[in-house]
Amino acid sequence: MKKIPKNVLLVSSVGLAGSAFAVTNTHPVFAASNASKKTTVANDQAKVKSAQKSVDQTQSKLTQVQNDLNTANKDLAQKETELANAKSTAEAANSKVAAPNKSNDEAQSALKQAQAATDSANSDYQNAVKDSTDKQKDLTDSQNKVTNLEKQLTDGEKNNNDIKQKVTEKNNKISDNQKTLSGLQQEKSESDAKLASAQSDLAEMKQKADSASQALQTAKKDLSSATSTNESLTLPQSYIDYVTGKSTDWDTAKKDLQDVVNNHTYPFTDGDENDTVYDDPAALSESDQKRLDFYVKSLIDSVKSQVGSTSKLTITDGSLEFAKRYTQEYQNSNYVFRKYNAIKSASSIMGLDEYAVTGYDIAANRQVTSRSISIINGYIYNSYEFGTTKMSEIAKAAFDLVTQELANPTDYNNIINNNGYFSVAVTTQDDKFYVCLLTINPANVPSHFNTNEVVKPSQDELATAVQKSQADSDQANKDIESAQSTFDQAQAENQKLGQEISDLQKKISDGQSSVASLQKQLTDTAKLQSQIKETKDSLPAKQAALQAANEKVQTTQSKLNDCKTALAAAQKEAANTQSNLDKVKADASSAQQKLQTAQKAYDEAKKKQEKLTSSVASLTKKLAYEKKQLAHAKAVLSLAQSKNATTKKKSTKKSTKKATTKKTTKKTTKKKVAKKVKKAKKVVVASSKFTSLKGSKKAFVGKWKKAKSVSGYQVRYSTASSMKKAKTKSTKATKLKVSGLKSKKKYYVQLRSYRKLSNKTYYSAWTKAKTVKTR
Repeated sequence: MKKIPKNVLLVSSVGLAGSAFAVTNTHPVFAASNASKKTTVANDQAKVKSAQKSVDQTQSKLTQVQNDLNTANKDLAQKETELANAKSTAEAANSKVAAPNKSNDEAQSALKQAQAATDSANSDYQNAVKDSTDKQKDLTDSQNKVTNLEKQLTDGEKNNNDIKQKVTEKNNKISDNQKTLSGLQQEKSESDAKLASAQSDLAEMKQKADSASQALQTAKKDLSSATSTNESLTLPQSYIDYVTGKSTDWDTAKKDLQDVVNNHTYPFTDGDENDTVYDDPAALSESDQKRLDFYVKSLIDSVKSQVGSTSKLTITDGSLEFAKRYTQEYQNSNYVFRKYNAIKSASSIMGLDEYAVTGYDIAANRQVTSRSISIINGYIYNSYEFGTTKMSEIAKAAFDLVTQELANPTDYNNIINNNGYFSVAVTTQDDKFYVCLLTINPANVPSHFNTNEVVKPSQDELATAVQKSQADSDQANKDIESAQSTFDQAQAENQKLGQEISDLQKKISDGQSSVASLQKQLTDTAKLQSQIKETKDSLPAKQAALQAANEKVQTTQSKLNDCKTALAAAQKEAANTQSNLDKVKADASSAQQKLQTAQKAYDEAKKKQEKLTSSVASLTKKLAYEKKQLAHAKAVLSLAQSKNATTKKKSTKKSTKKATTKKTTKKTTKKKVAKKVKKAKKVVVASSKFTSLKGSKKAFVGKWKKAKSVSGYQVRYSTASSMKKAKTKSTKATKLKVSGLKSKKKYYVQLRSYRKLSNKTYYSAWTKAKTVKTR
């Protein structure tokens, strides 16, 4: 709002009694600015005329609305009178409904009672009819039952005579079969004893044949071992010279010895029929134990002879027994130093000085098929399942032990100068088997020690043994054929008797079942006679009950007829009272509709009267405002006319201000900056993730969602969660199978996408590692 300056105050009372206005030459209402605006008397007169027109129009409209309001008030009073009359008529009509309504209620109640009585009587009648029908049926059924039972009794007596005759015949047949069965069972007992004897003889012959066959195989194996030409080791001359002191060049001697070892062939050939296979290498047969002892002794003797050693190794029954004891004690020991404990224990058992025994061993790997680890009381235990070990593997380990000692400049004397009673032992521990060379010093053995030398048989002796074993085996096979023939004949006879007994037992069982079945078919005539008497005795009572039921039917039917008559009368009365009630209700309904019409007319008149009242109030307020505006416009006009008459001419001084314009020239030097900032564009590669990751046999298969705008994918995998030594494979597909993995192994797998742009490759981040296990 603009403030009025206090330099001039003008008071005018034109058209406004008691009102004062502050006017200046700058007031926004009464005067325009001397610089830009000037109010004219003509404009103020036009405003007065316009304001007067608005007042006249509003006054005219107000008069018209007041007239309409007077008419509406009269109409509302008339509608109010009509509404009161309609209410009075409706109340009178409603008051006439009460008496007919009560009469109708009483008639309906009487009708319901009559209907209930009729329904009850009808129910009693229907029950009586049903009871009569049931008793008639019961009597008829009993009479029919007597007839049927008497017929069953006659037929049963005839049937029983026939069945008893059949039972007698079958019992006689069963008795004959039982006598025959007793004789066959006696023959079967004798046949069983004969068959058992033949079976025992056959088993004995087979056992002899197995022993003969085993002896033959052992003899052949011994003969094959005796004819072997590679149970010796030919030393190189450089090694012989070093050992005998003719040379000091150990490196050459060792190298030449290694060449000889590498080119050596073994008498136990892998896959040979004599190459015995063992589940437990520590459980060698006596024959293979001697073969191993003779093989190792032959190797050592061949070495001794080439270097001129005079020491002697002797295989005795005592040394073989010591090797057996050593193996047992080693296998039963839980000590860390098993070899020394086994030597000590075996020496104690055999009465030897433990320091008189020396042992050198070597370890070789067993075939492990599975391994499991368990922790008990804080200790870790390994459990293994093993495959087989061949005799050729054990012999090679023994050869490696001898050559290992020879290849050591401080240990070869353990072989060359080894002297005493000699044997070889084979033991096992965890996933290894051990070959140990045992030597007992002859000077320290007790008198009871068996020093009987075990000599390797000659080829002629072994060949003779093979021929004898072959003859024993052939004879044993012939004895088996004879015993088998006797057994087969006894078995056939025994089976025949068994079948005859079985067949006869079945006949007896069938006959007994047939007799039992026939006995079940016998008719119980006494029971039938009892049932006939009982049924006949009940007939008089049932006839009396039927008579009583028929009489009740007649009584209930008479009562039902009376109830039906009363019901018809009640229905007629109820119809009359209902008709009268309907008429009175129709009159009341008509009066109610007229009341609703009058109420609606009154509401509409009331609404119109209220609307007109509101219009009169609004127009009255508007007229007061427009009159105020007219007075205001007249005051402005009067002020403008007064000012126009007293205004003097004012001189206007024009002052010209000299403006000195200084031209200022500013030299602006614009530097053109040609900086080209090359911002490296960061390429964002869409990532993906695995939807499935499944293990298969020595492989796994990964699937993932397709990423947008990528060139391909990379999958990397490792057995370490840190992804150390991870391998990476690339593909353009959304599926990849990675093969050639370890079985039953857990792998950590990651995925990322890559995109090639302008000869450059951009990658997304690796996904979080997922795990998969191969089968």
